[in-house]
Amino acid sequence: MTLEVRDAVPGDALQIARVHKRSREAYYADALDPVDAARDRSPMWVDTLTRTDTWCVVAVQNRQLTGFVAAQFADHDDSPVKLSSLYVDPDWFGSGIGSALYDRFTEVAPAGTAELEVWDGNDRAKSFYSHRRWRPTTRIRPGVAGRPFVTWTLDLGRPPFEHDSPTRL
Repeated sequence: MTLEVRDAVPGDALQIARVHKRSREAYYADALDPVDAARDRSPMWVDTLTRTDTWCVVAVQNRQLTGFVAAQFADHDDSPVKLSSLYVDPDWFGSGIGSALYDRFTEVAPAGTAELEVWDGNDRAKSFYSHRRWRPTTRIRPGVAGRPFVTWTLDLGRPPFEHDSPTRL
């Protein structure tokens, strides 16, 4: 069973949307609004994958798309890199796919500051990122079930991190 991490293409949009939906269902659980859960995200991913300002790679295990990571790299030295998505199909939680995708992100991201948002109710994601030197800020926006989305930051200029995180995505 070889894990392939490759650049995403527009033809991956439907499978990315499937992983996105299943992963959101897993971490939001009962807090997920049924109308939001039913929304088709594949048009959003087709648009995202055809934009020149977005970088995206997918993980493929046994010919099945099992995860993806997407980011927008800063076009100015003072603009942060935005890690906008890192999702793994729940059937593959704990398999190292999230770590492999994250490692690819750190390989290609330019030095500087990176930002991402984490829903405060997603303890798995908070553990994953905190073990990789990300730190929450005081910046928040309204979230689901009364729990905000919190902006986290990372200094990409630090030496590579050897993660020994017990949390694997």
